[in-house]
Amino acid sequence: MDLVKRSFQHINGISSKKEKLLWEEGVIDWQDAIDNIDYYAMPKSIKYVLKKELPKSIYNFNSKNYDYFIKNFPNKILYRLYPILTNKTVFLDIETTGLKPSAADITVIGCYDGKDMRVFAHGINEREFLDYIKDYSIIVTFNGSCFDIPFLENYFETDIKCAQIDLRFLLKDLGYSGGLKKIEHEVGLNRGDDMEGVNGYTAVLLWNYYKETKDKTAIDSLIHYNLLDTINLEHLLCFAYNKYAEMYKTKLLEYRKLPIIENYKPNKKLIDYLHKNPYKYAPKSES
Repeated sequence: MDLVKRSFQHINGISSKKEKLLWEEGVIDWQDAIDNIDYYAMPKSIKYVLKKELPKSIYNFNSKNYDYFIKNFPNKILYRLYPILTNKTVFLDIETTGLKPSAADITVIGCYDGKDMRVFAHGINEREFLDYIKDYSIIVTFNGSCFDIPFLENYFETDIKCAQIDLRFLLKDLGYSGGLKKIEHEVGLNRGDDMEGVNGYTAVLLWNYYKETKDKTAIDSLIHYNLLDTINLEHLLCFAYNKYAEMYKTKLLEYRKLPIIENYKPNKKLIDYLHKNPYKYAPKSES
């Protein structure tokens, strides 16, 4: 059973609470609701709206007009569309020189679509990102609705039109709170010894060191860190989806093997050096 076809919250007047009541009543999916609606104990107003709207859902699903669901699904349940929009979903993470879009630059944009990794670096190819992102319907981030997407929109002076799945809030609803690295550890993701202790602060140190020295291993280390953030989002989305699928007794997703980052090797000695001697390359104060 597809979780998409068990969804009713995209229909006007059907809240998450009412959707749950439909399930408790025994409604299996859209077609079942239409076929057996007269037998279910539910208000006439709900029966009326289901009879009117569910044929649209079935038609658009069968026609593969998935934009209909992107437009109508509430943000909290957009994750349910992932199995049918895998090829139109991209995982994204950015690195910056600071926290304020008005006072900082984006240094690296990492993207992963389940097949290929792409990197857009400051001063090299960052403008190519705008054409790249047009090929996707959904962006998956961790805290991206609060940070990455607003930062990108300010930086490029444009609107990012993709729908967004923010794993920070999706996972929080499942009881997993805190930062990305903490949650990765809790679900069994291991970044390896070379990335031990590397975080957003390290990313700024690596960028500033690269700017001064042009040491390629510095930017390679930064990109490696960024891509780990990015590709691990796929595992976390599958994890969250399956938690809900188990809850709602629907089909589980298979975890795909995460790719190896071969082109950007981290320089562990440099990372250790910067952790011990951060002052020269520390982030500048944002006022």
